[in-house]
Amino acid sequence: MPDDIFGDALAQDLRPSRKRQLRDSDQRSRQQRIADCLDDPLFHEMAEFLPAPADRGRPRRYPAVVYVLLSALMTVTGSKRSAVGSLDPKQWRSLRASVRRHSGRVAAARLPDTPPSRGQYLDAEENILAPHIDLLQDLFEQHAIQQALHQGLFPADAVRNWSRPERRQLLVGDATVPKAPSKAEQAVTVDPVTGEIREHRVDSAARLYVENGEKEKRVARGTKWFFASARDDGYWRRVILSVRHVAGGDYEDEAAVAVRAFSQLSHVLPGCMGVAYDGAFRGVHRDALARLGLLVINLQHGSVVPRAYELLRPGRCRHDLWCADGRIAERVLLDDGTSTLLPVPVTRLEHRKGRTKSRWYHLLHIPCRHGAHSHRVPVAITTTPDDRTTTHPDTGRRIRSDTERGFHRAEHLQQIPEGTLAHQQLYPYRSDAESVHNQFDKSLWNERMISYGLERQKVFALAFAAAQNATSRRLFLERPPAAQTIAAQRTAA
Repeated sequence: MPDDIFGDALAQDLRPSRKRQLRDSDQRSRQQRIADCLDDPLFHEMAEFLPAPADRGRPRRYPAVVYVLLSALMTVTGSKRSAVGSLDPKQWRSLRASVRRHSGRVAAARLPDTPPSRGQYLDAEENILAPHIDLLQDLFEQHAIQQALHQGLFPADAVRNWSRPERRQLLVGDATVPKAPSKAEQAVTVDPVTGEIREHRVDSAARLYVENGEKEKRVARGTKWFFASARDDGYWRRVILSVRHVAGGDYEDEAAVAVRAFSQLSHVLPGCMGVAYDGAFRGVHRDALARLGLLVINLQHGSVVPRAYELLRPGRCRHDLWCADGRIAERVLLDDGTSTLLPVPVTRLEHRKGRTKSRWYHLLHIPCRHGAHSHRVPVAITTTPDDRTTTHPDTGRRIRSDTERGFHRAEHLQQIPEGTLAHQQLYPYRSDAESVHNQFDKSLWNERMISYGLERQKVFALAFAAAQNATSRRLFLERPPAAQTIAAQRTAA
């Protein structure tokens, strides 16, 4: 298919390996990551939004910034106890120096000579951090957006190639279910042999979720967390932009939470061109994001089967067009009486931005013995009666919308079809979301949540994202991209 803009898909054995070995410069030790957190001004800004110590009662011994920093350190060390233990005299002096840099000498001088205990942090987590977690989350997302733009992600002035977007122009996301802090599902159980009554601590936020898509489903018990992130070619340059809890069940599912998060991010990231997601996105989700002017790069659902689309009769020709594998294909009769579907080459992916919504088209190049034909087909958006309608050029009658015809266009026609070279090159970017999940699991003690209750688990998830961004910020300052270095040299000259 030489004229197709997306290119022919490569066989599995012909695809180039995209795995790379991490260099020594890509590694980050625990002490380095602790220093990254202590140096990040975000944690000090978060502390400013927390309530000041009360005038009555027992005075708070430590300022709020100490507990905010400890919440980030526990995601690096793996537990609250090890986070407190990591603050040896040397690290405690480093924390005092961080407070001095960001809050002044007076605030640093008021710090005690020793760090807080685990019990003091647990009390602060329950009474200071958890009650204000929504406020801290809003501040984190605002800061993360500014950090991503500062690090060169989603540049507004970059060239936009809709069929080949750059990695830094795409959002990636996915949700994961870490194990509940306790295996117990009931607070009280009775031993069937001895009759002994046993009491267990049960996580009230944990529930059952189904993971691993439609092929290898497995049930996981815990709380589900959605992360949206972006990065360039640097491994630790990733910036986590959003952290959301997925309630599931009778509430919002994963895809609904992801669509809302991506929609909000698209309004504040002017250079964002699209998202990469897994098979959890169906046509209705692609439709919502495509209307906002975003590409959606994901896999077709296994239940989607070929469907007749249109019968073209330009002059003496007859072309039977079908929807297959996320694109338009022509049904061709074979000599043995059977038929096959041949993909029709796409010469252009058109994006037309309107005042209220965007529109997407595939410009087709239909081969024909009487001369090739050009035909434009809308994709990615399922039209409704509320959308702008058109009339038939021959009869002048109103053309019915997709929903009136019972045709789910967003389910059948993708912007970038799955079986193409462009999709093979872009969809692997989604694996970066799996890297986030891997880091999240490694930050947990025994890969189980280390807090009980939804609000306190939100503190951990948000602190994990902030700690990851702190390392990304430090590496960007230490080793800026080559383009930024060249620009700085030119400015100095």
